[in-house]
Amino acid sequence: MTDELARLVAARGIRAGSDAVLYHRAMEAIDGVTAAYDDGAPPQLLMTTYDYLGVLGHPAVNERAKAAIDELGTGGHCTGTAAGSLRVHRRLEERLAALTGHDASLLFPSGYQANQSVLPALAGEGDWVFSDRLNHASLVDGCLAARARGARVRVFEHNDAEHLGRLLGAAPPAALRLVVCDAVFSADGDVLDLPAFDAVCREYGAVLYLDEAHSLGVFGAGGAGLYEHFRMEDRSRTLTMGALSKTLASVGGFVAADRGLVDALRLTARGHVFSGVLPPSAAAAALAALDVLDAEGTARRAAFWRNVRQLTMRMREAGLPFPDSCGSGIVPLVVGREERALAVAEHCRRNGVMAVPFLWPVCARGQARLRLNVTARHTLEQVDAGVAALAAAYHATRSQA
Repeated sequence: MTDELARLVAARGIRAGSDAVLYHRAMEAIDGVTAAYDDGAPPQLLMTTYDYLGVLGHPAVNERAKAAIDELGTGGHCTGTAAGSLRVHRRLEERLAALTGHDASLLFPSGYQANQSVLPALAGEGDWVFSDRLNHASLVDGCLAARARGARVRVFEHNDAEHLGRLLGAAPPAALRLVVCDAVFSADGDVLDLPAFDAVCREYGAVLYLDEAHSLGVFGAGGAGLYEHFRMEDRSRTLTMGALSKTLASVGGFVAADRGLVDALRLTARGHVFSGVLPPSAAAAALAALDVLDAEGTARRAAFWRNVRQLTMRMREAGLPFPDSCGSGIVPLVVGREERALAVAEHCRRNGVMAVPFLWPVCARGQARLRLNVTARHTLEQVDAGVAALAAAYHATRSQA
């Protein structure tokens, strides 16, 4: 019975097959942008990573996390709603609200849980939710949870504010309209046309739920995300979601908005009400990372964008395809067939480069790719070496196209 169940479950997920080592291996050591794995491969240059600004492992972050453990222990005492929040959680919520230009914010154990919890708390019977076709799975699942509560969910074409406007116009005048979008789309690396979306939301009286997991810290002069990047100040109709696991070198998620709304979510968002609080060390690490970015963020963002430019330039020179619309730190090498994506990743693994293959259902069938991310800590020479290994793998697997 369990064997049959395993086959049924596996059929719904990423196809690993004989390449399971790519997904099952574990790091034994990591030093900046290089890592050793337990799979017998040579040390790997990381060409897929969330650590955009290179804050992971920063001495100040590590020290604050260790101090929090010594002072407060390793876990939480109960849920945040049941008075399990610590002062370190409240300080972090205050800092995240200030960063995103809101009055208040609310912490969750993960970004996924934030999206899956907040969206059904916002929308239910009689409400209308509008979701971008290429939104992250956590947003899709949050919309499905809202639909289970009675909300009507409509999907608009990717990054198409005009199509969204037509759908918004079809909603009943008295209905809540909630528009759900990624700021940076995690499989393609393109950026939401925020000025157009903000304008259409205001025209139809809609609320915008903006997932800034891949944009906070790296977009905007101060790392405040897309509103700062586009020099737009009024976030009064927007909720901002963010993740602590990208530029903030920790774990967890948050949603920021007006204080009254955050206070209401504190008592209704099930992922907060029914989950234990973040470990004190995780909250302290994120606070320390915010301090690092206050002091060093401008230089780190400059190094990051320099490396992104180097990556895309070298990929063009090597004939490696990536979307023209890519405008973020996510640069997908699109190869098409799943078998080829796995073969490229395995070729890289054997030659000292780690690049993660994205297959269905993470991306559309026939659009398999390797998602590439460089960081502020990569040297130009490391970026060149990573692209050289990817190019060798891509051309060596041409027969599998």
